[in-house]
Amino acid sequence: MASIYKRGKTWTYEVSYYENGKKHKTTKGGFKRQTDAKNAAIEIESKKNKIGLSTDDNISFSDYFLDWVKTYKLGKVSIGVEKRYLKLASDIKQYFGNKPIKEIKRQDYQKFIDGVGKNHVRHTVIRTNGSIRKAVIDAIDDGIIYKNFTNRVVLTGSTEKQNEHNYLDEEDIIKLKNYCVENQSMMYITLSEILFALLTGCRYGEVAGLTWDCIDFKNKTVDINKTYDYINRTGFKPTKTKSSVRQISINDDLIHMLKKIKVQQNEHFLKNGFKNTEQLVFLSNRNQVPTSNGVNKTLSKVLKELEIDNQITFHGLRHTHASYLISKDVSIDYISERLGHADTSITSKIYIHLLKDKREEENNKTIQLLNNI
Repeated sequence: MASIYKRGKTWTYEVSYYENGKKHKTTKGGFKRQTDAKNAAIEIESKKNKIGLSTDDNISFSDYFLDWVKTYKLGKVSIGVEKRYLKLASDIKQYFGNKPIKEIKRQDYQKFIDGVGKNHVRHTVIRTNGSIRKAVIDAIDDGIIYKNFTNRVVLTGSTEKQNEHNYLDEEDIIKLKNYCVENQSMMYITLSEILFALLTGCRYGEVAGLTWDCIDFKNKTVDINKTYDYINRTGFKPTKTKSSVRQISINDDLIHMLKKIKVQQNEHFLKNGFKNTEQLVFLSNRNQVPTSNGVNKTLSKVLKELEIDNQITFHGLRHTHASYLISKDVSIDYISERLGHADTSITSKIYIHLLKDKREEENNKTIQLLNNI
């Protein structure tokens, strides 16, 4: 039975349980009324009888989430996703401190997610909540908590159109493409990576992980089947999702570029005694895979040199590729497959603002056709 007692002006409950043959106690105080303490104790007793209690019951929200990330995410998802989860773990630690996960109430979590919404677009808020929600559900399955404090949370966020400016228009695409074609070589391998991403829509991890056996020069295709750990340089890793494994058709510009790199690479490595044991395509003249920071610096420098005001990141090349295809009436099904999305709903959600523009064009075209009958 639970013990209820008064401590100062508030009430506290104490519930005893056994774990691995040892007796433990879980307590909680601060209740203004004895009845509140009794009701809370009844819930704990019910949990003890149904699924048991554990010393993990007192684990902090931040510690549980970080441990969950290490167990279920690190080494199992892309580097970019790993960084996002670790950043979220840090944000949770900063906001909630060492507060036990069992003491997190829906109001507490609502305030946290509102804070996220003040500085991020709604899509980011939805993704953040989804990540935390998965961990909370596992905490329930683990018997650490028994209520989901993410239920019915109100998701806000900036109304700014996502990726509205994170892509180049057609005129700037042509400028960037021509610059890369004219200047790319193994000595400036980051330019080659930029051109490849611009014309394929690949993520940086996929570009860094491309190997020569994945290129079919005859049929003009590349197989995207892995990524590369360009941060810790631990080798190859799986793609972001299963649907990210795909085959992409490439144009003559990329075929010519890849052939040029292969010849230069063989000559340079032979001369300097380097061995490309992993058969990586985009290796620098120092026999290294460029970092994402390095390739972003190159992109920023080139955009400034070309007097392109829209300073996009390397990931913006992926959005540029998709946005260009959408503007040219390429089907959303094909674009989704080319980008490696699981289904068209993901593509539609990301590029909804562009699709709305296209729908308006189609609407006007339809009305005009009907008027001409």
